[in-house]
Order: sequence, then structure tokens, then C-alpha cells
Amino acid sequence: MSATRHGKFTLIKNEEKPDRAPEWAIFKHRMIKVLGVVAVAATLIAVMALLNRDYQNTTYEDYEILSKSVRTDSDTSKYLAYNGHVLKYSRDGAEAFDGTDSALWNVTYEMQDPRVATCGDYVALGDKRGTQIIVIDSADNLNHIETKMPVLNFAVSKQGVVAAVLEDTGFSWIKLFDKSGSELASIRCSMSESGFPIDISLSDSGILLAVSYARIEGEELKSSVAFYNFGGVGANESDHYMSGYDFEGTLIPRVHFMDDSTAFALGDNRLIFFSGQQKPEKIREYDFDKQIDGLYYGKDRVALVYRASGDDQFTADVYNLSGENVISQRFDLDYSDIQVTSDRLVIYNENRCLIYNLKGKLKFDCLFDDPTILCAPTSNTRKFVLINRETSQLIRLVK
Repeated sequence: MSATRHGKFTLIKNEEKPDRAPEWAIFKHRMIKVLGVVAVAATLIAVMALLNRDYQNTTYEDYEILSKSVRTDSDTSKYLAYNGHVLKYSRDGAEAFDGTDSALWNVTYEMQDPRVATCGDYVALGDKRGTQIIVIDSADNLNHIETKMPVLNFAVSKQGVVAAVLEDTGFSWIKLFDKSGSELASIRCSMSESGFPIDISLSDSGILLAVSYARIEGEELKSSVAFYNFGGVGANESDHYMSGYDFEGTLIPRVHFMDDSTAFALGDNRLIFFSGQQKPEKIREYDFDKQIDGLYYGKDRVALVYRASGDDQFTADVYNLSGENVISQRFDLDYSDIQVTSDRLVIYNENRCLIYNLKGKLKFDCLFDDPTILCAPTSNTRKFVLINRETSQLIRLVK
């Protein structure tokens, strides 16, 4: 330490430690950086809001064909939208392809009445009353599950876990298999106890199972929806049973998990939503006296379609994951199919297509150039895959 006297002041110089900037300077520097990040984030939010507003308000008059491939399909081939791609299946095989008609995978088999279930990358295929289920993912990994008993129904999860309803003498089984075919768990079902399993669905993780049962008590029809947990929480419960709800005077032919914790059940006079990561509980229930014309759903939306009496008008009631009715959309197209996404209703028949956003704005109304079997949305909001018996087309909507 050294000191130098200048008049009345003594300057002390620390020769061991370097001089440090004042704390206020450090604070100022940090604030400049924080404000810079905030300004960039605010700019991005503003740009995204403008782009979203532009997208919501933009309408399209026509479409252009970006690519076109010739296809040779049998009249028995069926198509469905599959995880942003297209799945085609028939009695002798199945294939998945993208918008450019590039094959993701294909598999051959012989089935009299093929059924299909999808979730994420996975597809399960099985013959009704057959004893084998084929499980395949988008990476072309193929596995076979031998059930030993006739398959009545099945579902698949994003992990490739398969739940199957199997027929036995006097009762039925619900069995869980991993994608390699190993049995994970089983539940015995009888009409005198639980009832007959009408429909089943697995959560994305494969841990939760939803089952719709039907039974006759005296002369009355009764239905129930039961939830089972095959994770650690349900390990100590009898048959992994976690929760269940009874419904009188109605048949519930459809139950479906939309993600890892949200499910809905559709009866002939009601729609019920359930939610819960471990023990699903009923969160909303809608009763109605209108006849349902169709049920359609995507990853986070459910659409129920009703025909208005006395005219050609239809109404689509769209619900979100919370079970809230986000829109009731009227339309006049005698449709053959509907694709519902997070922000759109794609309504079409072989000749015409209507696209509404979920704020009720008609964004597209156009005639197809060729009779269309499938109009499948892609990850790009303006691009769709159109399928007919002769071609596969990737199109883009234009103003």
C-alpha cells in the first residue's frame, strides 16, 4: 500500500486489487441488456400478432397444384389423415406417404375386414375377429402382436402400447401389449359385472385406459365410462380401476383420449368431457335432443355435426380440450368428411371444399378439379393433400 499527499487530500492506491466499476454502472449495463431483450421480444410478439391477424382475415379463391403423382388403387382402398401424412389401407396392405407422394412405409398382409387405429407416429392394423395386430411407426419399424383370441376392437398410444378387446367364451378380455407383443396387463369383463366393452382408448403415454361399457339391467339400458391406470398410481388398485361414471338410458359408442389427460365420451344424447393425469374426473356434460350427423376430432378439438330439420343446412359445434363450445358453425354443404384442427374446419365432399376458421370466417370456398376422396391438412396452413382414385396432389391455396 502506498500514499501520496496532494494539498489536503491523501490518495490511497491499492496495488493488490484492480479498480472496479461503480455498482451503478454495472446495473446500467444490465438494464440496457434486459431492455434490449424486452424490445426484441415485444417486436416479435407484435410481428406474430400482425401475421396472425393477416392469416385470420385472409381469404383464398382457388388453389394451385404443386405436385401430382399417378396412383393405381383398388376400389376397396381407404384413406385417412395420419399425423400430417396420408394413410392408405386395404385388404392386402397399407402404406403411409407424405404430400410429395414419398412413401414413409408400406406393409403387405391379407385381411378380410381391416381395422386401423392411429396415435402420433404409430399405426395399428388388425382384422376384425382376427388374432394378430400389426404395429408400425413412421420410421418403418414393424411388429406383430399375437392375441390368441379373436380381436373385437383395439387402440394404440404414442409409445406403441396397444389395448385390445378380445372375445372369449361367455365373457371378454381387455389386454395391454407393448409394441413387441409382450402382454402387460389384462382385465376380465362380463355382462353381469362391468358390462360389454363397446369402445376403448389409450392416453398418449399408454398409462391411462378409457372404456365404454354397456349392460342391460332388467329392461333398462345402462352405460358406464371407466378409467384404468397402469402406472405406479394404479398398481395397488383392483384391476387398476381408478374412476367411473354411470349413465342411464343411453348408449355410449365412442370414447377417446385426446392427449395424456383429456378424454371425451359420446352418447346418443350427450357429450361428456373428462380430465385428470392419474384419475380422470368428469368436467363437463352436455345433453341434447338433436340427432348427430357426424363426429370429428383432431388433436385438441371435437366437432359434432347436426342436420337442421327441413333444409340442407348443417351446424358444427366445436369444443376445446376444456370441453368449452368455442363455436357453432352453420354450413350448407352436403359433406362427405370433415377435418378439424386447432384453428380450422375443413368441410368437403368429392366436388367442393369449405374452410372456416374457428372465429366463423369463411376462408375458402372452391370446386375441386377432380372428384376427391380425401382432403388432408398438412403442417402448412395453406397446403393440403388431395387424393382421388387416380392421383395424389399437393396443393396450395391462392388468393
